[in-house]
Amino acid sequence: MKPARAKTPRKPIVKKGSQTNLKDPVGVYCRVRPLSFPDQECCIEVINNATVQLHTPEGYRLNRNGDYKETQYSFKQVFGTHSTQKELFDVVAHPLVDDLIHGKNGLLFTYGVTGSGKTHTMTGSPGEGGLLPRCLDMIFNSIGSFQAKRYVFKSNDRNSMEIQCEVDALLERQKREAMLNPKTPSSKRQVDPEFADMITVKEFCKAEEVDEDSVYGVFVSYIEIYNNYIYDLLEEVPFDPIKPKWNSCSTPMRNTDFVPPQSKLLREDKNHNMYVAGCTEVEVKSTDEAFEVFWRGQKKRRIANTHLNRESSRSHSVFNIKLVQAPLDADGDNVLQPEFCCEKCLQIFKNLFSRSDKIRL
Repeated sequence: MKPARAKTPRKPIVKKGSQTNLKDPVGVYCRVRPLSFPDQECCIEVINNATVQLHTPEGYRLNRNGDYKETQYSFKQVFGTHSTQKELFDVVAHPLVDDLIHGKNGLLFTYGVTGSGKTHTMTGSPGEGGLLPRCLDMIFNSIGSFQAKRYVFKSNDRNSMEIQCEVDALLERQKREAMLNPKTPSSKRQVDPEFADMITVKEFCKAEEVDEDSVYGVFVSYIEIYNNYIYDLLEEVPFDPIKPKWNSCSTPMRNTDFVPPQSKLLREDKNHNMYVAGCTEVEVKSTDEAFEVFWRGQKKRRIANTHLNRESSRSHSVFNIKLVQAPLDADGDNVLQPEFCCEKCLQIFKNLFSRSDKIRL
């Protein structure tokens, strides 16, 4: 008989629908972007770590008496022009990732005009990884040795997870690997040089007190919301050269014409959670894999924006990170059934707005 391994006290997994009705307050942070040129006029001043003051630019008079109008705004915390990506992550995103690993949903939302620095803050630039790669790095640093084998967890169309036995998971792994290029195993695939420098995080970060009696899986999805339509940026649309596509004039389109993606529908699951039906969820095993999926969606988004002539000020994107946790049996060999499974999400929401837009929380 195989001896049972030593067990650490298991923390109860928070089941779906068991959360209280209490809602966490929304923490609003402000990051001030440095000026593009030293001789530019600055109209914002950081008063303290929670307050900024706006100054009217030269030549503008807002009051009838000729005085300049200066307005102050308060935030949970203000990050000045010299703040680093790590300082921002430690305060804003680190608590969200820690809560995610310990069974709590989270939302990271950026809001600003074009050119205000949202992309730099979220994805980063060469040598300065943004919030997204740092969040992914912390997740995989925390659960790396406790990850389930690929395809043990399998997403379905009901916003939940199914658990496959080891034999079925092995068969699916063999099937998927046979479809890939045998000369380039997925584990040895080179990182895309376009973002290789963005995902290199020098500071090691991980969550504490991770449940060692469970296994974990990470799934990502990427959608775009435009004019109340939802598009799946990871959807692989099969191209059929025999069956013609039809345009708005009811005439066949040329094979070189751009075929816009099909809009997805919002639905409600059995636990009254809203989700995007039919949205592609990709299982990832590392920061490199996850960011590669994100980058693929970014490229597809740029192509669609070009062909559909979308205004960036009306486009919103959501990168969803779903962490799945399931306890092991007493021997530590098999994953228990889906009713013991816990699924929590961290949503990375990027929003652009114009002067006419207003945000309501």
